Amino acid sequence: MKRSHRLDWVLLTCVLLSPPFAPYGSVSAAEPGGGASYLPIVREFADNVLKYGRDVYGETHTSLLVDGVNVDTHEPATWRLPAQQVADWKMPPRWVLSNLASQQILFRVLTALSEITGDPRYKQAAVDATRYMFDQYQHASGLLFWGGHAAIDLATKQPVGEGRTGEWAGKHELKSHYPFYELMWEVDPAATRKFLEGFWSNHILKWDILDMNRHGPYKPLSPTLWEDKYVGGPAPFVGDGLTFMNTGSDLFYAGAVLSQLGGDERPLIWAKRLAQRYVDVRDPNTGLGADNYSTERTNRMKKQFGEEFGDRFTEATVTSLYGNRYNRAAICQLKLYERLGAKGEAFKQWAIEDLAAYAGHAYDPSDNTFWPTLRDGTKLTPANRKREGYVEARWLEKRPAEALHLWAYTLAYKVSRDELMWKMVRSIAAGLGLGEVGLPSGEGRKLSFETAHATADAVFALLELHAATSDSGFLRLARRIGDNLVAKEWHKGFFVPDAEHVYCKFDTVTPLALVYLEVASRGLPIKLPLYAASKSYLHGPFEGLGRTYDNQAIYALPRGQSLGPKAAGKKAGK
Repeated sequence: MKRSHRLDWVLLTCVLLSPPFAPYGSVSAAEPGGGASYLPIVREFADNVLKYGRDVYGETHTSLLVDGVNVDTHEPATWRLPAQQVADWKMPPRWVLSNLASQQILFRVLTALSEITGDPRYKQAAVDATRYMFDQYQHASGLLFWGGHAAIDLATKQPVGEGRTGEWAGKHELKSHYPFYELMWEVDPAATRKFLEGFWSNHILKWDILDMNRHGPYKPLSPTLWEDKYVGGPAPFVGDGLTFMNTGSDLFYAGAVLSQLGGDERPLIWAKRLAQRYVDVRDPNTGLGADNYSTERTNRMKKQFGEEFGDRFTEATVTSLYGNRYNRAAICQLKLYERLGAKGEAFKQWAIEDLAAYAGHAYDPSDNTFWPTLRDGTKLTPANRKREGYVEARWLEKRPAEALHLWAYTLAYKVSRDELMWKMVRSIAAGLGLGEVGLPSGEGRKLSFETAHATADAVFALLELHAATSDSGFLRLARRIGDNLVAKEWHKGFFVPDAEHVYCKFDTVTPLALVYLEVASRGLPIKLPLYAASKSYLHGPFEGLGRTYDNQAIYALPRGQSLGPKAAGKKAGK
């Protein structure tokens, strides 16, 4: 092994030759260099992805990977399009899904494994798939056929997705995907720049006020990209698009990363302007913002809630209606600060201000939940929904604080040492059954090393706490949660929600969390791919289910239920 991998060969040999089902129940030896290794099962998972996830469909085969497989049969995850859309959109009724945007977490796992083990196969699979996507499926605008509404059907090798009616028609959407741009840049800097510029060009509707839409139409690049005059002005405003923060955060993440990778300050300037728009929409008294800084022209929420709330209930007045601003988007901004340093100071400041306002006006420590509120702090309940409409009653229920919120507040504390951030960490951790975090000094700390909690987000949160305090107890607790994740999700060589689920989504975050945990707990000098709490999905009409998500229609499928007829296409060897 080359010395550039900076890993002691003796340690690596011990790790890789450990039994693949080593006992994970004990966490008593979780100090750096101790405890059972998670690497064997992560490596087995990666080996199975490369064995069963290759494109062996249709008449020609490519270097693309499927999005997931049935862990019993190893058949690929398939999308079933309703008959009406098959006729209207002239598409095949079954798609063998390959959505590169739904493989970005997987590619981080594969890249990290190659860095740790010195085996180039893992990263090479990610490189080959990325290069093929650039070569074959990059639109003239720079956009790729991936994301929330587009994918590649490996049976036909054609782009497919909701609303596609022509060879290159469709709609582009990223929402909190935060792709692995570093790998994309390594594979092809020019194609990556073209994508990032196309992303901005196709989603920004009016550059002077940054009216933006979550959907992009695959149109030519703006000839004045980065050179338009920015005016800004009051927010919210009535716009032509919908300025969802899950897409907005993807845009400012893309702009900031492009600026760093390409050495051009202009994308970072625009990234900060876009992030500032979400600051502009805050209530001046509470500091609370919304997931949108504009309202759409039909006033669908105002019509639904207008009688009771007047102009106070719109897309730009309800805090975190879609559950993004105060967790994923906050983590995204804080990770941009860690990446950019002083140039990213504004992202850090805005995220901490958001989290402070959310803690002060929406959090209920009595039951570890968050109220949905208006920007002015008015608390909402399902009883406020007196008319049918866009907003569903369940959206107005109190939401339990999750490990994702814990991660946001732990990261905020790490970079700010803000007392309120620590107070929230302490309360949420106790509510999740992780024990008493105590004071930053360690006084009063009594962690629950017997916790049954099992989420990857909690692992990332505890790693932030370890980095902030140097208390190895947080590593020990993280390994307990890692053990719980393995016991719950590791079945038949794949990660699934539990033993009753039959489809593995390759983009699951659990193996990445285990790799992060392994590197941290063993003190390995490995630089891991940056991860900013991204997620992935495909959204559209599914046979018998209406408009839904692959995460529900496929990957939430319990054993004993079937997706229906097998995917179209000719599989090699069958």
